[in-house]
Amino acid sequence: MDCQNHQHTCIAERHTRHIRSKSKFHHGFFRYCTEKAMMFTTSWDDGCKTDIRLANLLTEHDCTGTFYVCPKPQQQQYGKGMLTEEDIRSIAKHHEVGAHTLKHVHLTQISQEHAREEITRSKQWVEDVSGKPCTMFCYPYGEYDEQVRTFVKQAGFYGARTTQVMQFTHNDPFALPTSLHLYPFPFRPVLNRRCLGPIQRLFAPLHAIGIPLTSLRSWLPMAKALFKKAYESHQPWFHLWGHSWEIARHGLWKPLTQFLRFVHTHDNVQYVPHSSLV
Repeated sequence: MDCQNHQHTCIAERHTRHIRSKSKFHHGFFRYCTEKAMMFTTSWDDGCKTDIRLANLLTEHDCTGTFYVCPKPQQQQYGKGMLTEEDIRSIAKHHEVGAHTLKHVHLTQISQEHAREEITRSKQWVEDVSGKPCTMFCYPYGEYDEQVRTFVKQAGFYGARTTQVMQFTHNDPFALPTSLHLYPFPFRPVLNRRCLGPIQRLFAPLHAIGIPLTSLRSWLPMAKALFKKAYESHQPWFHLWGHSWEIARHGLWKPLTQFLRFVHTHDNVQYVPHSSLV
């Protein structure tokens, strides 16, 4: 995503997943799964310089991040606020690095040849820079279609992430959803009607899951309540995603730190990279 101006639109959709279950829970949002360790994963888009602070924070809390990065063309476009290749190698020592195209393009709005090149070459670039296999891809802007999905699979990736939220399992490794976006809540910090966007998108699914109104006063209590629901219903995984530049811009370092500490108060949680979900 654009590290300076783009305010990402988080998609909240309800999908019923076919997984091993004991009983349905709240209209298909949750199903009670067999009791085994929940996997907790995080992923972070774009490759902004603030990823360094984020990676260190995750390491301090024994958490794993998957960082989806773009190469130098984007650095030239957005300036010194992007990771250098040395930064990426440093992050790759403790975390997973995934591909995010070469120039953060809208893959569904360019030619098929161009889209294939962006996907294939970005994988090679990440591997050349990090010195490690690149198995995961993230669709810029969350946009993809069947042809783009096919290109990602043909390039040799194991899976690809979308921006869909409020999910805790999946049935397609090349359309991986997420559980929660780290972003201001319940209101977007703008002085127009778009300020209601976060609560408008998430109120219905949160209500259906059974998140109490008292937990909707800010992002942290909402995130804690959502994780608790997923944990208590034995969901396979919980996936937190976002952008480090949004964390810095909106002062979300403290809520993130407190949330990571909260997750660590729960037993039987495995902290894994994104590729462990596929």
